[in-house]
Amino acid sequence: MTNRILLLGLLLGGASINAQNINETNAAGKTKQKVGINTTIPTRTLTIKNSTADKGKPVLRLVDAPIYSKNVGSAMDADLGGNTATSTNYLDYRPLMVDAVGDVYKGLPINNMSILTLTIDKVNGDYIRKFDTGIDYNKYAVAIMSYTFKMPAPASGGIVMLRGGSNTPSVAHGGNKYGVTTAPATVLLTQNGSNWGIYADYPNIGSYEFTSGSTDIGQLVDGTWVITLLVGKRDAVNFTELNFNQGGSAEGIGNSNTTYATQLQNFLKKLE
Repeated sequence: MTNRILLLGLLLGGASINAQNINETNAAGKTKQKVGINTTIPTRTLTIKNSTADKGKPVLRLVDAPIYSKNVGSAMDADLGGNTATSTNYLDYRPLMVDAVGDVYKGLPINNMSILTLTIDKVNGDYIRKFDTGIDYNKYAVAIMSYTFKMPAPASGGIVMLRGGSNTPSVAHGGNKYGVTTAPATVLLTQNGSNWGIYADYPNIGSYEFTSGSTDIGQLVDGTWVITLLVGKRDAVNFTELNFNQGGSAEGIGNSNTTYATQLQNFLKKLE
């Protein structure tokens, strides 16, 4: 049996940036229209260098800065960049990103990871062979947070329940036979063309409606899946898939496999 593990590591504040060292000798001739604090070689429009006395302490402090939500109905007029709206649009607010050199960038919106709940009605019994979410597979990362299968309300005097198919095995107990009707739900994210897809099923089981007290096999009825997804920009997420073959054993140690261990360490390093 092969276990497939999907790892989503959220990098708060946006994507990571590979930084390069600054050559101050060459930078000294490129200081035009740049301002420096505690440095004679500003390398950006504004460069702040920490002083020896404050080594290890933050280089910037904002005093009496408003909380971001208070920018609604800002005292700053629109010409000066104030938000004169009467409600908060969280797309207006982005965290700052700082790379290894110290360069500051505008990050992705603070709501760059969002929760999407899909309600898929009238499926074939309990079975979704393929559902195209419409979410671009290459642009977005998606993870399943939760899922629930709901059966329809029965008619008066009826019962709706999951039961095994006609070819499922039975077990003998006390001279009677009982159908095996227990199976965990299988809900998977798939790639459906260029989009994310969903597969959902209770294997060899279906949702049926019976008349109370009847021995009839019942009628297949269409149920509803409610699936909650976590969705974010793929370039803002550490997105890795690992595979580990447990060889039929009930226990496994991922790092015992060299490929698994190497890929896992590469994944974890991106979180540092």
